[in-house]
Amino acid sequence: MMNKRGSHVGMILSFVIFITFIVFLYVVVRPAVTTGEEKKTTLDYIENMIEENVSEEFTSISIKINSNKNPNQKCVKLEQFFVYSMVSAYMIVKNETGNVQDAYYDPATDFDDLRINRNNKNNIFLKIYYSPKFPKLLTTTINPCNLVHYLTEYNITSITSDMYVFERSIYNLTEYYKSNYEQLKTQFNIPPGNEFGFSFTNSSGEKIEASINISKSISIYAGETPIQYIDDKANIRSGFINVKVW
Repeated sequence: MMNKRGSHVGMILSFVIFITFIVFLYVVVRPAVTTGEEKKTTLDYIENMIEENVSEEFTSISIKINSNKNPNQKCVKLEQFFVYSMVSAYMIVKNETGNVQDAYYDPATDFDDLRINRNNKNNIFLKIYYSPKFPKLLTTTINPCNLVHYLTEYNITSITSDMYVFERSIYNLTEYYKSNYEQLKTQFNIPPGNEFGFSFTNSSGEKIEASINISKSISIYAGETPIQYIDDKANIRSGFINVKVW
């Protein structure tokens, strides 16, 4: 009877020790798991805030000049272009080979016409890229510059528009981070107790980084997002944004 009683007590004691160990593990591990989930949520939030901050509308407009009506000079003035395209003068103009063309806008003399000084008078296909992120066209007047009438002498063959990350905006945000980090955290509504940094790698592999000093003993949560971005010449490039949270 004593042996049976002793074995029961041993079993109960072993069970109590096992349960105590499980509770101990839960207490120790649970905070780390919870912290990891919170940091992952914060990381995703900051990634979205950065992309939203550096993105803007990007519109591509294709133009074709009627070859039978093409003026015998480089400069063409597209009649009422700003009315029919519904964009403003923040744009970059390229010819069919992708070379940037000089373009001008003077509402005082041309109203809603767009002047384009082509590299070659035989360029009848033109691409116009619009975004509020681009510099506004100059208001220089070119003479002579033949007026090309809409529909009969030139056509807008396509208009596509989407949101894109802009390389220049990433550089601007990086500089703002370096000079106004705490203010940027406030603008992004970063939860208290969180710090963050980010970097951008362009299509050439060049990397710029915005970060504050990080203690070696702190756990860092990081995520890398592939992006398509617009460079200063309206080219669509591929790169990466890397965000760190601690």
